[in-house]
Amino acid sequence: MEYLALGCQLVVALVFAVSVASKLRGDRREFVESTRKLMGALLLSGRASTAAARLVAPVVVAAEAAVVVLLIPVPFVGLALAGLLLTAFGVAIALALRRGVAAPCRCFGGSARLSGWHLVRNALLLGAVAAGLTLDPVPLGAAEAAGLAVTAGAALVAAVVVIRLEELGELFGPRLS
Repeated sequence: MEYLALGCQLVVALVFAVSVASKLRGDRREFVESTRKLMGALLLSGRASTAAARLVAPVVVAAEAAVVVLLIPVPFVGLALAGLLLTAFGVAIALALRRGVAAPCRCFGGSARLSGWHLVRNALLLGAVAAGLTLDPVPLGAAEAAGLAVTAGAALVAAVVVIRLEELGELFGPRLS
């Protein structure tokens, strides 16, 4: 079970690291616009200003980066922050879908329109967060090299699946609008 907890932490760290990297190398204006639309979905008025989105967008990136950094020295704090962010993202996505807000997802540098697959991805990541918080991870100094290698490999595969879930879902799964 210790390796399962470590695997969950690695999946969360990898997914958030790719998200941060894609936002830092991508078009900042597009990410700000996507942030503005999602913020609008959270508000009763349905509208958020570009100025507010310009302030919130870098905070989102910094919070995601903090998850990755915190997962190393204090996994509980990193996972708790990841859970808060995923919950907020999930609420924003659900409201955007319900209100018909046509916001693209800029999570991993793409421009796919939000769909139910984004909610499925967040739910899977929240499951990894919950498992990581519930299970005690193996201390890295006590871990066997073979166990770490298998755990890291499995986490990498799981992270790639999670990152590309909406493409895989659209290709092989039911349509989740």
